[in-house]
Amino acid sequence: MKIMLDMRMVGTPGELQEYLKRSLFFPDYYGKNLDALHDMLTSWTQPAEFCLRLPASEEMRDYSSRLLRVFQDSARENPRIRVRA
Repeated sequence: MKIMLDMRMVGTPGELQEYLKRSLFFPDYYGKNLDALHDMLTSWTQPAEFCLRLPASEEMRDYSSRLLRVFQDSARENPRIRVRA
């Protein structure tokens, strides 16, 4: 399954985390931070390819690179997921 995540329109880390929660149907207990995202991705059970469109704004540049690293690290730990950015 290919999952397209277009995050170019988000302006803050909080907005981005809310977008991920809604888009990926994470449960209410999702912590909305990078550690929680890692936990969700490493426990992902269905084969999936995540196609990422990352925020490019100056304000989000650092967070975007950390977010990409979480997706990549999670894909190394979970053979059911792949990441393309």
